Amino acid sequence: MQKISRTELQMARGRITPLFLRYALPGVLAMVFLALQTIADGFIVGRLIGADALAAVNIAAPAYSVVTAVAMIIGIGTQAQLSINLGAGNYRDAKTAFVSGLAGVTLFSVCGTLLVNLRAEQLASALGADEVLLADTVGYIHGVMPWLVGIAAHIFFDNMLKAAGHPRFAMAITVSTIVMNVILSLIFVTVFDMGTFGAGLGTGISFTCGGLASCILFFSKLNRIPSLKEAKGEFSLESLGHIFYNGSSEGLSEFAYAVTTFLFNVTLMQYVGKEGVSAFTLISYLTYLGISISLGVSTGLIPVISYNHGAGNDKRVRRIVNLALKTNMACGALFLLVLFFLGRHICSIFIDPSDVKVMEYAVQGARFTAFAFLFNGFNILASSYFTAIDKAGYSLLVASLRGLLILSVCIILLPKLLGFEGIMLAMPIAEAITFVTALAVMRKYVYRRSS
Repeated sequence: MQKISRTELQMARGRITPLFLRYALPGVLAMVFLALQTIADGFIVGRLIGADALAAVNIAAPAYSVVTAVAMIIGIGTQAQLSINLGAGNYRDAKTAFVSGLAGVTLFSVCGTLLVNLRAEQLASALGADEVLLADTVGYIHGVMPWLVGIAAHIFFDNMLKAAGHPRFAMAITVSTIVMNVILSLIFVTVFDMGTFGAGLGTGISFTCGGLASCILFFSKLNRIPSLKEAKGEFSLESLGHIFYNGSSEGLSEFAYAVTTFLFNVTLMQYVGKEGVSAFTLISYLTYLGISISLGVSTGLIPVISYNHGAGNDKRVRRIVNLALKTNMACGALFLLVLFFLGRHICSIFIDPSDVKVMEYAVQGARFTAFAFLFNGFNILASSYFTAIDKAGYSLLVASLRGLLILSVCIILLPKLLGFEGIMLAMPIAEAITFVTALAVMRKYVYRRSS
């Protein structure tokens, strides 16, 4: 008879509130630090290099996001399958999911590294960089993209540590990685005057170090789940396909970010010019900080929901989801108020007040975008919940509506009616429409399972 580990007992029988805090808080802290790192990068690039460099980094962002999206798809998909099978006591299937996921993320990141770096200039031009921004965009690509294997490893093993019951270790590595990133980027930009290349290089080196640390720690902690360590797992193309499908909604958010950022950039260049792109870059940093809280809660709880779903503990799943929902909605309301009333003060930290055009676009855009926080906490939780219980279809529906389909239509159509204001209203409208759909599906599915 296989012995149930202490980690598994805690998942299945531990008190809900401490269990929620054990997984949600590290997830929130890690995501907030990731958002702060993005903001710090924006400060370093925008203040120390210039507004053009800030726009150039944002133009390069979709290429980076597509690669990290696939790593996230495989990482979260593997995490969910690993946790579900642990809850069901299927240790062989859990090990097979891990082996298949690791092989998939390795192959993809190696191919992505080669493709992006060999075609950097063509890629930058295709993403919208003009003659003014091309050099800075290519510089950033050459700085960060050679390190994609290490970055993908960090994403994958961060999810594996959480699935193995060590969210605090995952958080500690992520926070350390981000601190290293900020320090290295500052050194490369200020001391060595390496421009956008230095900003990208700092990110690549630090996240590669984080990936190595996560990998080593995960394998050292497998002793805590002896049944999983001793299980015989092997690569399975079928398992990898299921992992990719189940995790696709979480990765779709990253992919959608790449597509919609491209659309935002092109549309803003058309209607208001590079000042609009610089302003939108700052707005993206600020909104990502708010969204990171909901993401941290929702994705941090995936292993807990998945394990209890696999074990058939539906009442525990419902209690965890309800607690997460209250947390996300409260944080969203708070962030809406902060952005709406304190937007100018916050923007002045990152933008030179003498750059009047960029400042006005940023403040106005922040106030419109703030209303998305009425809905996005619920939408993010809904997507993560369905990923956690292996219902990828529902998860994909929510993620594609809020992040890609409706948002893309709004970006294309609204500026024709409202100009810059229409571009900034695209996100709140997309979140509101998605909320109606997600609410209907969640109420029906959660209550049906828990009745």
